[in-house]
Amino acid sequence: MFRTSIRNKLIAILLAAVIVPLSTSILITYGYTKQTVTQERIGVTSALLVQGKENIKHYMDTVHQATLTVYNDEKLNSIILSGATDYLSDKETYRALMHMTNAASDMYQVYLYLNKAKQPYLLINSLFQRVPAEPSPVRPDFSKSEVVIEPPHPSHQYGFAVPTYVEPAVVLSMHRSIRRVPGTEEELATLSVDINMRGLRTMLESMYERNREQLYILDSAGSILYGPDEAAWGQRPGDGWIAHLLAQPDDSGSLVWNESGFKGIQVYDKITTSYMDWTIVKRIPEDVLYKQARDLTRINTFVLAAFSVLSVLVTVGAAFMFTAPIKRLLGYISVIQKGNMNVDIDMKRKDEFGILAARFGSMMQHINNLIVKEYRLELANRTNQLKALQAQIHPHFLYNSLQSIGTLALQMNAPNIYKLISSLGKMMRYSMNTTQTSVPLAKEIDHIRSYVDLQSHRFDGQVSLKLELDDKTMDIQVPKMLIQPVVENYFKHGFDPAAVTEGLITVRSRLTDEGRLIVSVEDNGRGAEAERLNGIRLLLRRAGIGSDADSEQEDGGGIGLLNVLSRLKLLHGEEAAMDIENVKPHGFKVTMSIPSGKEANDESTDRG
Repeated sequence: MFRTSIRNKLIAILLAAVIVPLSTSILITYGYTKQTVTQERIGVTSALLVQGKENIKHYMDTVHQATLTVYNDEKLNSIILSGATDYLSDKETYRALMHMTNAASDMYQVYLYLNKAKQPYLLINSLFQRVPAEPSPVRPDFSKSEVVIEPPHPSHQYGFAVPTYVEPAVVLSMHRSIRRVPGTEEELATLSVDINMRGLRTMLESMYERNREQLYILDSAGSILYGPDEAAWGQRPGDGWIAHLLAQPDDSGSLVWNESGFKGIQVYDKITTSYMDWTIVKRIPEDVLYKQARDLTRINTFVLAAFSVLSVLVTVGAAFMFTAPIKRLLGYISVIQKGNMNVDIDMKRKDEFGILAARFGSMMQHINNLIVKEYRLELANRTNQLKALQAQIHPHFLYNSLQSIGTLALQMNAPNIYKLISSLGKMMRYSMNTTQTSVPLAKEIDHIRSYVDLQSHRFDGQVSLKLELDDKTMDIQVPKMLIQPVVENYFKHGFDPAAVTEGLITVRSRLTDEGRLIVSVEDNGRGAEAERLNGIRLLLRRAGIGSDADSEQEDGGGIGLLNVLSRLKLLHGEEAAMDIENVKPHGFKVTMSIPSGKEANDESTDRG
């Protein structure tokens, strides 16, 4: 039903014309928005990471500069060199450590160990202690650098007693090896500064949305210095994304990640100084990254759905509006198929359907008139057939009468009269035989002999017939009375008994290599003037277009030739042709070209 219904096809085409462009537009818009949002988000995040990197670097540089005051404080430097542990030396050490804690914010505690005096000091919450409960010094590995940053960890008191009023905290430790000369191997003391992660956390939390994004700070060993899960601080989880990220050669960039339960974009920037090698990473999940694109797609989808509903209504309405007149016409056709040719097609419309209905009604009226006319012609044809049967009596009567006259002429010793009567009888019998429309060329030549014999006797022997015939052409079928009208034109328009002593008619036939029959009739008469010759040629070119070829009005021979050419084309199709020309010194020639595909059958080859 769908394949044969114009209405359903029209609905499908109109819906496709609306839905396909809108769907394509949504897909293109989503793809473009997704790409644009991703690039824009990466750009904004990269800029934010650059700013955050500078803040972190400045924050850590402040702590780093505070640890360098050991070298700038002459009194503390003298105590470290001498290893003094008296009251005044302790007082100066306290002063120097207090100055150090005031130089950098979020200082939780400072630990100093003098190698020469083997004396540890701890300053925490302005409380200065010099006697530890556990005398073992805390010493990181300084084999690779003079400054070592220890990842976040719960605070400890480096072997000292824990004050009850000091709350424990998660701290990031910066350890420094104090040398006699920086860069040398001789170590005089070790300094450890614990930084409360509270300040660094506040700074970092402003750089991302905790419920939607993730922010990490990683050191070169893969330890988490900061992350959304505080329990993971200071740990080295060994996740694949961390190793992959730290292996990137660029100092900044972005990566697409789709493993370990995370799918999205990772934007990173490396913080590299003389004392730290950190990487700050912002991980943006795909659902957050493409939220704007999805929201826009939802809006477009809603618009598409609304337009689709509207399009369905409009399309169905338009389809019914355009196909309803066709349905009505089909109903009229059904009535006509039942035999009612006079059905009244009532479609008062001014559009193309109205014009179609009007033309259809006019066509049916014309067909009805043709049917009536054809019926009347059939009645007339039956009447003519009856008259033709009745007229068959007359040829027999004429043949018998001519035979009696011929017998009487022989009895009266008048052979010429018998010869003329015999020729006339042959002509009458040949022309009045209506059962054959085509005959072998030999019969047509016999008829021409009889006709020329009569005309020669009429003009006292001034006319003769010359035949140049190919025997292979004698059995080829040609239209009956093909040559006689051409020869007759000579006597009507070309022969002048007073101007010539002997009229000559030459009939030739031959077969071409292509198998075409060529029949020509040439005379030595007056010929045709140039204007009349062109007129006849124009008339012949119109052969078969409805010209009245049966009329024998005086037109210079054109109508008779047109009759011959029309019958040639009727029997042999458009391949049949006729050519006319004047011959020198005077005369007229007609050449007929006929396809020789049809040969005489047994009935038509009877030349009797």
